[in-house]
Amino acid sequence: MRVALWIAPLAVDPATAKSDSAPTSVASAPTSAARDAAVPSATAARRADVASAIRVEQAWIRWLPAGLPAGGYVTLTNGSDHAIVLVGAASPDYNQVQLHRSVMQGGLSKMVPVAAISIPAHSTLDFVALGYHLMLMNPRVSLSPGDHVPIELRFADGRFLVATFDLRPPSAVSMGAKHIGETDNMPGMAGMPGMSNTQSTPRIQQSTAGTPH
Repeated sequence: MRVALWIAPLAVDPATAKSDSAPTSVASAPTSAARDAAVPSATAARRADVASAIRVEQAWIRWLPAGLPAGGYVTLTNGSDHAIVLVGAASPDYNQVQLHRSVMQGGLSKMVPVAAISIPAHSTLDFVALGYHLMLMNPRVSLSPGDHVPIELRFADGRFLVATFDLRPPSAVSMGAKHIGETDNMPGMAGMPGMSNTQSTPRIQQSTAGTPH
């Protein structure tokens, strides 16, 4: 005797049905390569952002022999609508870069470190005119006048800008010295032994330009 066996089909909810031909998509965490690729993009964006606001001019370094500390000078124009604050600097060619300023104390010029240099909105700040300089110490490579030194200028909001500084001989005269009466042998570094104590009057120039070119 034969027995017919009948199996009822299972009820399938169309809303939850999945096709065998359409595999389930699983969201995976980004790979390390993808994360690494995103870092340079973000860095480039920050660099381009500050470059559109800050114009760098007259960037140069007074080189000294025998590995002595060198002084870096620059003119920065802030074309944005808010102050931009320089808080540090670094260079692959020097082990240490510090922000310094020469100030008058007891009738003598003294060189002191500073934590920040503020550049007001739509203004130009001349390091020489205000007694500022970058103190570059312990060169990592052999340098001589005529070389070019990259320096990363770091700002308080996390942005940075890499500028190329020209290396000049000890006898070089600042381009800004002629119009501010600066006559010392090392503008902005009068506190160093053997340097003149002549000090110029601090000044910040108001820029008439809106956005730097």
